[in-house]
Amino acid sequence: MDKIAIIVAGGSGTRMGSELPKQFLHLKGKPILYYTINTFLNSYPDMEVILVLPLDFTDMGREIIDAYFDKERIRVTVGGSSRFESVKTD
Repeated sequence: MDKIAIIVAGGSGTRMGSELPKQFLHLKGKPILYYTINTFLNSYPDMEVILVLPLDFTDMGREIIDAYFDKERIRVTVGGSSRFESVKTD
């Protein structure tokens, strides 16, 4: 059975007081988002990831994917204006 993880990384970082969303801040030389994606991809060889990002940061997300991962296993989509909007289903 194929597995899919949906990572909602659509935050803007406003509560942290940062202009850069926290998922893109570096920890030990890599973006925090790297560690999240890496954990899911390493958990199962058939794991695919759907990455939900803010519209203004999709290019930055794709740069992280291109630098560190097999992009065939990761899809990027744009989140809503809030966490609720990013995760709601119709």
